[in-house]
Amino acid sequence: MFIFNQQALRTFNEKTLSHYKRHATIMAVLLLVCGICCLIYPIAAGVYLSYATGFMFLVCGFYSIYSLFSAGKKQLKAKFTYAFFAIAWLLLGYCFLVNPVIGMNSLAMVFCCLFILGGIFRVASGVQMFRSPGYGWNIFIGILDLLIAGVWLNMDPDKSYVFTSIFIGVEMIFSSLAFISLRRNTNLVATDKLANNH
Repeated sequence: MFIFNQQALRTFNEKTLSHYKRHATIMAVLLLVCGICCLIYPIAAGVYLSYATGFMFLVCGFYSIYSLFSAGKKQLKAKFTYAFFAIAWLLLGYCFLVNPVIGMNSLAMVFCCLFILGGIFRVASGVQMFRSPGYGWNIFIGILDLLIAGVWLNMDPDKSYVFTSIFIGVEMIFSSLAFISLRRNTNLVATDKLANNH
């Protein structure tokens, strides 16, 4: 887990700051490279993303099976929950690995639902804080989220697949910028500490 708050970073010693700086650099480079690859090669990136998601679902499924058998004398309800999630995760993982296009389109549906929920909550929040600072931006971004979700839902499967890959690529690039900002903050904090020591 990374802390992006500059005030919290000031409480860290030099070794911890160096650790944060190194890992922030690695994460920034990885996310930037992956994000650019998603934008340049959206179809190939979509296949790899689907495989990676499928693999993670399988890991969750096998862990649920492990939890089921290591549950001991837990209630039947708990065991049923473990069994249900194990089957669900394994089926999802299998679908993503066998048919990446269906997997990516499933991810697109999940993202659309999140955009719809986010849009509704943002608009509702903007209406509640009417005339307060920033209420207009909340409503505007909420409407924008709903419009993006609407366009996404109306795309055919092939376009939706490519759009999802591009969307994930853009998200990765923005995330890499956040880690670059973290690296910059660690440099500023380290410089301030050196100045204070002298």
